[in-house]
Amino acid sequence: MKNAGLAAFMGSVTVGDLKGLIALKGKIEELEKKKKGLEKGLADVTRQMDALEKAVERVVGKGKPIRVPSKRKEGGGRRGKRIRQPSLASLVVEVLQEAKKPMRVADICTAVLEGKQYRTRARDFKSQLRIILYKNEKGLFKKTAPGKFALAGGGPKGGK
Repeated sequence: MKNAGLAAFMGSVTVGDLKGLIALKGKIEELEKKKKGLEKGLADVTRQMDALEKAVERVVGKGKPIRVPSKRKEGGGRRGKRIRQPSLASLVVEVLQEAKKPMRVADICTAVLEGKQYRTRARDFKSQLRIILYKNEKGLFKKTAPGKFALAGGGPKGGK
């Protein structure tokens, strides 16, 4: 019986019809592939939206400002928030005023880091301090001996 149905079908269909059906089947398969790709993309977008919504919930719950995550990979850029503190030059002025005598760069470095509790991420803080002292762009310091510094002219203008 099955062969009789196939024979009847073959008798009613032309070669052109079969070629058309094959072309349609190819287009259907192509569209199914495209549909799967779009569904995968939609799943990715949904995951990203869920992650952003969770971030908003965390931020709103803590009352912090919203920070939109970037597409950059982790580890790039700055490592954290900037530390709010007085400028290094102003702390060096305070240290030299308190000492009332010329100090070595190493001693100034220790006094600023420990006494004034200056926080830095610099790998070589002493070199950073030397640059400020030797450049002396604001004319605050004077070199009294090799590696020793004091306040120039009794301190900054308008100071003590």
